[in-house]
Amino acid sequence: MTDQITIRWMTAGTAEADAPALLALMHELAVFEDWADRLSITAAEIARRAGAVPPRLRAALAEAGGRAVGFATVFEIPYAYAAKPSLELEMLYVAEPWRAQGAGRALMTAVLDHARAAGCERVEWNVLASNARAQAFYRSLGASEKDGWRRWGVVV
Repeated sequence: MTDQITIRWMTAGTAEADAPALLALMHELAVFEDWADRLSITAAEIARRAGAVPPRLRAALAEAGGRAVGFATVFEIPYAYAAKPSLELEMLYVAEPWRAQGAGRALMTAVLDHARAAGCERVEWNVLASNARAQAFYRSLGASEKDGWRRWGVVV
């Protein structure tokens, strides 16, 4: 890939134009994770959430050659043990032709910079147990699996 990768955050002003590209990438991720049947958000809902004040969806887009090739979505959550919030990396995805080209690293840098600017204490996320490539990538950033914890949830 010869196009330079740039990262920018969706804003209220770009949300409507950015939403279709973000939704397409979200669909690719959902297929990869075998969750495509659960992806029910629409481009209109993405635009509405990203355009809200404050935003209800924060997304960074990796772009190359004028098109979105990856994204990260994040949200802040209060952290009961510390006076600072935590930033949850909800999704990180880079389209196949752009993997190992610096887009994922650039997205993670943007996420970490956002967390620091927001005064967050930590950034946390989930990784599929079967996704060894992602785990190796996160380790290369200095991240590690949280010992002794397993993430649980229930669909309501």
